[in-house]
Amino acid sequence: MLAWAAVLVGVTGLALDWSAIFPSVMTVSEANPVARSFPDAFIYFWTYFTHLTNLWLIVTYVAVLSGWRWLAWFRTPVMMGSAAAFITLVMLYYHFMLAPGLRLEGALGVATYLLHYIAPILYLVWWTAFAPHGRLRFTYIPLMLLPGIGYVAWVLVRGAFVNEYPYDILDAGRFGYLAVAIGVGVLLVAVSVFSVIIVAGDRWFARRQRPA
Repeated sequence: MLAWAAVLVGVTGLALDWSAIFPSVMTVSEANPVARSFPDAFIYFWTYFTHLTNLWLIVTYVAVLSGWRWLAWFRTPVMMGSAAAFITLVMLYYHFMLAPGLRLEGALGVATYLLHYIAPILYLVWWTAFAPHGRLRFTYIPLMLLPGIGYVAWVLVRGAFVNEYPYDILDAGRFGYLAVAIGVGVLLVAVSVFSVIIVAGDRWFARRQRPA
């Protein structure tokens, strides 16, 4: 039931964000002088790490609940642990770095709250209580970091062609690649710390789950 509730939270948050963002970027306005096509708006929506990580959580829940073989990759300890580490980054980065300067209302405000607070907390609780534990190793941490590294690479390659970046910390066109590398390095250190905690927690929970 917790997994289904978390799926509902994630789908609702993404749908609300979709309903708020798509009309604003596909319509000409003072804030948006050039209307995007649907394909362009679709890609733009999925450049945000918040959207991608929340979709990742939804797919993980579906993979576990359904048992579908073609989603088996998302049931692996590395992917489930990596999701826990990166959704923690999403929650904390938003809370401390972005939230103080934002005043979001309506559907966008509700979606932001769901995707940055409720969904991450639900996943961490679900992972702690219901995921199988005892299979993560500290040597897996570089693998756990790969999804985030892949995301950064995709954003930078796309940005080099369209000169558009979803976050200032990744804006190589404005701040240069050296500044981006420093910022990404700091975030990777943070995610590495989260990953260490996740692996240590996985081993501790496994000991707790063993019968006396």
